[in-house]
Amino acid sequence: MISLTPAYALSARELAEMKQLTPTDRMIQVCFLKLEDRISRETAYRNVDRVMMDAFSRGEIEGRSLRADGAAFRDKGQWFRLRFRCAVTPDRLQVENLHYDVISKTPIPLGEWEKHKLFP
Repeated sequence: MISLTPAYALSARELAEMKQLTPTDRMIQVCFLKLEDRISRETAYRNVDRVMMDAFSRGEIEGRSLRADGAAFRDKGQWFRLRFRCAVTPDRLQVENLHYDVISKTPIPLGEWEKHKLFP
Protein backbone atom coordinates (compact mmCIF):
# COMPACT_ATOMS: atom_id res chain seq x y z
CA MET A 1 0.00 0.00 0.00
CA ILE A 2 1.06 3.58 -0.59
CA SER A 3 1.67 5.60 2.53
CA LEU A 4 1.39 9.37 2.37
CA THR A 5 3.66 10.20 5.29
CA PRO A 6 6.45 12.76 4.98
CA ALA A 7 8.94 9.87 4.96
CA TYR A 8 7.32 8.48 1.83
CA ALA A 9 6.70 10.42 -1.35
CA LEU A 10 4.54 9.13 -4.16
CA SER A 11 6.59 7.78 -7.03
CA ALA A 12 6.01 9.28 -10.46
CA ARG A 13 3.98 6.21 -11.44
CA GLU A 14 1.86 6.32 -8.27
CA LEU A 15 1.27 10.05 -8.70
CA ALA A 16 0.21 9.51 -12.32
CA GLU A 17 -2.19 6.76 -11.23
CA MET A 18 -3.72 8.98 -8.54
CA LYS A 19 -4.20 11.81 -11.04
CA GLN A 20 -6.19 9.47 -13.32
CA LEU A 21 -8.84 9.01 -10.63
CA THR A 22 -11.82 11.32 -10.42
CA PRO A 23 -11.30 14.06 -7.82
CA THR A 24 -13.73 12.36 -5.43
CA ASP A 25 -12.13 8.91 -5.82
CA ARG A 26 -8.67 10.45 -5.42
CA MET A 27 -9.76 12.19 -2.21
CA ILE A 28 -11.18 8.94 -0.82
CA GLN A 29 -8.02 6.98 -1.66
CA VAL A 30 -5.72 9.62 -0.16
CA CYS A 31 -7.78 9.69 3.04
CA PHE A 32 -7.89 5.88 3.28
CA LEU A 33 -4.14 5.56 2.77
CA LYS A 34 -3.44 8.16 5.43
CA LEU A 35 -5.89 6.48 7.81
CA GLU A 36 -4.23 3.08 7.32
CA ASP A 37 -0.84 4.62 8.01
CA ARG A 38 -1.86 6.66 11.07
CA ILE A 39 -3.90 3.91 12.73
CA SER A 40 -0.99 1.48 12.21
CA ARG A 41 1.50 3.96 13.71
CA GLU A 42 -0.62 5.45 16.51
CA THR A 43 -2.59 2.50 17.91
CA ALA A 44 -2.11 -1.14 18.84
CA TYR A 45 -3.47 -2.07 15.40
CA ARG A 46 -0.17 -2.41 13.49
CA ASN A 47 -1.27 -4.11 10.24
CA VAL A 48 -4.16 -2.00 8.97
CA ASP A 49 -4.63 -2.79 5.29
CA ARG A 50 -8.18 -1.69 4.42
CA VAL A 51 -10.73 1.01 5.30
CA MET A 52 -14.44 0.83 4.41
CA MET A 53 -16.20 4.20 4.59
CA ASP A 54 -19.83 2.97 4.41
CA ALA A 55 -19.77 -0.20 6.50
CA PHE A 56 -22.37 0.82 9.10
CA SER A 57 -23.76 4.08 7.71
CA ARG A 58 -23.27 6.13 4.60
CA GLY A 59 -20.29 8.49 4.64
CA GLU A 60 -20.71 12.10 3.57
CA ILE A 61 -18.61 13.94 1.00
CA GLU A 62 -18.76 17.73 0.81
CA GLY A 63 -16.24 19.66 -1.24
CA ARG A 64 -12.77 18.54 -0.18
CA SER A 65 -13.94 16.86 3.03
CA LEU A 66 -15.38 13.52 3.93
CA ARG A 67 -16.98 12.30 7.09
CA ALA A 68 -17.70 8.70 7.99
CA ASP A 69 -19.29 7.88 11.34
CA GLY A 70 -20.02 4.26 10.36
CA ALA A 71 -16.68 3.20 8.89
CA ALA A 72 -14.56 0.12 9.57
CA PHE A 73 -10.92 -0.88 9.18
CA ARG A 74 -9.23 -4.26 8.84
CA ASP A 75 -6.23 -5.33 10.91
CA LYS A 76 -4.77 -8.84 10.70
CA GLY A 77 -7.93 -10.10 9.00
CA GLN A 78 -10.31 -8.70 11.65
CA TRP A 79 -12.61 -5.71 11.18
CA PHE A 80 -13.11 -2.93 13.75
CA ARG A 81 -15.52 0.03 13.85
CA LEU A 82 -14.16 3.46 13.04
CA ARG A 83 -15.28 7.08 12.80
CA PHE A 84 -13.25 9.66 10.88
CA ARG A 85 -13.16 13.05 9.24
CA CYS A 86 -10.67 13.93 6.51
CA ALA A 87 -9.94 17.09 4.51
CA VAL A 88 -7.60 17.20 1.53
CA THR A 89 -5.62 19.79 -0.43
CA PRO A 90 -7.21 21.37 -3.55
CA ASP A 91 -5.40 18.89 -5.83
CA ARG A 92 -6.71 16.08 -3.59
CA LEU A 93 -3.26 14.48 -3.36
CA GLN A 94 -2.52 15.21 0.31
CA VAL A 95 -4.42 15.21 3.57
CA GLU A 96 -4.76 18.59 5.31
CA ASN A 97 -6.65 17.37 8.40
CA LEU A 98 -7.50 13.93 9.68
CA HIS A 99 -9.30 12.99 12.89
CA TYR A 100 -10.35 9.46 13.74
CA ASP A 101 -11.71 7.39 16.61
CA VAL A 102 -11.54 3.62 16.89
CA ILE A 103 -15.05 2.86 18.11
CA SER A 104 -14.72 -0.87 18.89
CA LYS A 105 -11.84 -2.55 20.67
CA THR A 106 -13.26 -5.99 19.91
CA PRO A 107 -13.55 -7.26 16.33
CA ILE A 108 -16.83 -7.11 14.45
CA PRO A 109 -18.26 -10.65 14.62
CA LEU A 110 -17.76 -12.71 11.46
CA GLY A 111 -21.52 -13.30 11.28
CA GLU A 112 -22.03 -9.54 10.67
CA TRP A 113 -19.49 -9.17 7.87
CA GLU A 114 -21.82 -9.93 4.96
CA LYS A 115 -24.45 -7.49 6.22
CA HIS A 116 -21.84 -4.70 6.29
CA LYS A 117 -20.07 -5.74 3.05
CA LEU A 118 -16.88 -6.68 4.90
CA PHE A 119 -14.60 -9.44 3.62
CA PRO A 120 -11.61 -11.51 4.78
